Amino acid sequence: MQPLVRQVTDNLDRTAALYEQILATEQRKQRAIVDSDTRALNDIVAREEELVALAAELEASRLALRDQLAQHDGRLGPKPRLRQVIALLHGPQREALTRKHQHLLDIAEKIHEVNRVNFQLLRSSLDLLRGVIDDVFGSPNTPRTYDPKGQPEPEPHDPTRVDHVL
Repeated sequence: MQPLVRQVTDNLDRTAALYEQILATEQRKQRAIVDSDTRALNDIVAREEELVALAAELEASRLALRDQLAQHDGRLGPKPRLRQVIALLHGPQREALTRKHQHLLDIAEKIHEVNRVNFQLLRSSLDLLRGVIDDVFGSPNTPRTYDPKGQPEPEPHDPTRVDHVL
């Protein structure tokens, strides 16, 4: 089981390094959103796609290791969680894996928080853009013309108006 634990440790180290890159990328994204820097946003989205592909590879590797650990030690069950693996270890290995696990959880929480703020910033930006478009072109609920009696005329695309359909 020791070689498998070393492989798990290595996978966690690589995953933590990748999560740090993801966090830095998401923080860059936040600055680009605030600065309305669409060129930077496009570059960041491309980088995010690369990082997601790397994360998927690491996750697949981690799941394969998990399955190997489960086959090696029947006490773990078919799909053990990292906490279960840690619980079976002793001494420095247990302490090291516990620290790495907590570090990953901390980074993931930071990524989640930055993404939450990014989402709010993007939503606010889109709301502002919708408001500007409505101000310039009129909102769909604002009539643009009136008939001689002062009643709003239906929009030209109104299918109930026969003269506009013909």
